[in-house]
Amino acid sequence: MVVAGVCCLLMIVGLGWMVARDRAREERVAALMTQRNTIDPEAVARAVRTMKLVTVQINTAVRIEKKVDSFFFGEGKAKVQVPVVASYATDLSKMRGSGIEVSRAADRATIKVRIPRPTRLAVEIFAEGETSDVEKNWRRIVWWSGEDELDKARLEVPAEARALELLPVHRLKVENDTREQVARLIRMIVAGDPDEADRLEVEVLFEDEAGPTP
Repeated sequence: MVVAGVCCLLMIVGLGWMVARDRAREERVAALMTQRNTIDPEAVARAVRTMKLVTVQINTAVRIEKKVDSFFFGEGKAKVQVPVVASYATDLSKMRGSGIEVSRAADRATIKVRIPRPTRLAVEIFAEGETSDVEKNWRRIVWWSGEDELDKARLEVPAEARALELLPVHRLKVENDTREQVARLIRMIVAGDPDEADRLEVEVLFEDEAGPTP
């Protein structure tokens, strides 16, 4: 019992030391960023690059239709729709060292950040959410089930998901969400307290956007 108690005490002390060490490190970083009312762009860039990826997910679906047609039996259609989730990411580890600019006006700091444009990281297919439908005229109603065409359509889902192009509204969401996440990340890194974060204006641009190249 005594040994167990000592071990438990040592674990608590060790955990407390780790928490104190991490807190001290955070305080040193915050002090580095805000001392003398200045922000070190290189220090911010190094901290951001350790975050690696910022990921945005888009919920969409793949739709495939197969048709059969003949002069005597007419047309039949088999359709499948499968939900997919496309993940897009910005690799912050590839951000340029000069990708952060800092300027000040009165008591407000403006941080301009240039990051790589988000690219597709993965596509997940949720086959269990599939919906299917068969359309046929009266000449096919008894003997044609459309199952062969449905199976063929299902086989094309993975390739179609990989080739999926973002709609303009989805592309805009990926870009806007990425900007917001990076801006929030910058504020968390730079700000020593919530009041300082409120005074920080963060502008996030992609490296290939129009404007002066840092």
